[in-house]
Amino acid sequence: MTSLLTFLYSGFILFCAYFSLWAISDYLLENTLMALLFLPFAFRLGVNLHMPKVFWWVSYGAEFSVLGLLIYASQDEYYLSPGILALISVPITLVIKEYYQGNEIRKLIVQSGLALVMSFMNGLVGAILSFSFFYTFLVSFTGMLLIMPACFLVDEYLFKRSWIPLTARLVHKPISLRAKHILIYILLFLLNIFIQIYTPEEFHRFTLFFLAVPIILLAYSYGWQGALLGTLLNSIALTATMGNFSSGALTDLLLSLSAQTITGIFLGLAIQRQRDLNQSLSTELNRNRHLTRKLINTEEAIRQDISRELHDEIGQNITAIRMQASIIKRLEHSPKIAQVVGMIEQLSLNIYDTTKGLLNRIRPKMLDDVSLQQAIQNLFLELDLKTHGISTALSWENKDNVKLEHIQEITLYRLCQEGLNNIVKHSAATTLSLSIIIRKDIQLIIQDNGKGFDPTKVKQGFGLKGMQERVDILCGTFQLISCEQRISPKQHGTTIKITLPRI
Repeated sequence: MTSLLTFLYSGFILFCAYFSLWAISDYLLENTLMALLFLPFAFRLGVNLHMPKVFWWVSYGAEFSVLGLLIYASQDEYYLSPGILALISVPITLVIKEYYQGNEIRKLIVQSGLALVMSFMNGLVGAILSFSFFYTFLVSFTGMLLIMPACFLVDEYLFKRSWIPLTARLVHKPISLRAKHILIYILLFLLNIFIQIYTPEEFHRFTLFFLAVPIILLAYSYGWQGALLGTLLNSIALTATMGNFSSGALTDLLLSLSAQTITGIFLGLAIQRQRDLNQSLSTELNRNRHLTRKLINTEEAIRQDISRELHDEIGQNITAIRMQASIIKRLEHSPKIAQVVGMIEQLSLNIYDTTKGLLNRIRPKMLDDVSLQQAIQNLFLELDLKTHGISTALSWENKDNVKLEHIQEITLYRLCQEGLNNIVKHSAATTLSLSIIIRKDIQLIIQDNGKGFDPTKVKQGFGLKGMQERVDILCGTFQLISCEQRISPKQHGTTIKITLPRI
């Protein structure tokens, strides 16, 4: 009983919609048969594409009910051809429906194919009935361009979305009304009608360009769905302001409707495609950033393990060597033995100092105890820049007191460490400046007045490649500027500019 009532209600709604569309089409075209091939025929095709096959008899029942009503109201008209076309469309729609699946672009392409085939069939039947083939084809094709995507839009909105049940839990949930675009479009819609009514007739064709503005706005905001909504409302505006429904005016109107619908849908699809690509790119970028964090954290964890193991093992062995040397020294008091023992102790201390320096480079424990700024200042002391005759200047700017993540601190420290090492070893500089600016992004500038080099020849050396790789991992930019002293005796040296995004 419930299923029967559902079928009856559905049939009644489809009957009313079919009849209303026929009334609009008849008023516009002033031809009963053409009116059936305009909006109603397209409506039934659009409904059947989104309706299970077992329910097709409901839509066909509504269509033939309207045909029967028209035959009863006007027995002079010849309604056999619309009925035949309706039956012919059954196998064609069955075949097309098998391919009506996949993404939105594929479905709209399938709709276009069905519209072309059925419009061609309607044009042939119209030619047999002494109508113009082109006019009948244009009437059918325009109606299908307007109605079939609209049915797709309604199906996507009503049946393909997950609706939240209206319960008491939603009382405190804020309602987001996107009224701005609607108000803007209504204003443009009214302004367009005003222009078409109150401006001279020779300017009416320019209103088509004005109609493109709301289509672009809605397409930009809502993709192809917004573009389709814009074309439907523009169609209403164009139709409502038509004062003279002559044959030429109707043809121009149908061509305008078809052109703007096709253009609007393709524009919306292109914008939505671009938006989807941007969303996919953003998702992939976030995923890469997450993987980058894990990679750097894993690298630092390995460095920490290696540093701890080397410190423990080498420290214990050196301590054991020194203890054994002390025992030998106590057992044997000859000068030669004392000299050898002293040499062993000195070499062991050298090994310890060298290992300590290497361990500090592998894993600087300084960052665990002090701030990044203090750690970089300590780098100046560790590298003993004054002994090398290099005067230094450190500039630190962080007005908003932004707290950097550990990954960023380690990366900046490594970049400074490698850059300063290169200056000490290869630049022969007398001054260097290091600047870190933390704002929306992080800028690191290392500059010296050394002898410079040709970046095209030496870029793969001096640890620059490693610095470039670290910057690339965090999606930053690396810029190297160097001028050789022999080329420019007054302005020479190297500048490294690095920009890192804040994670």
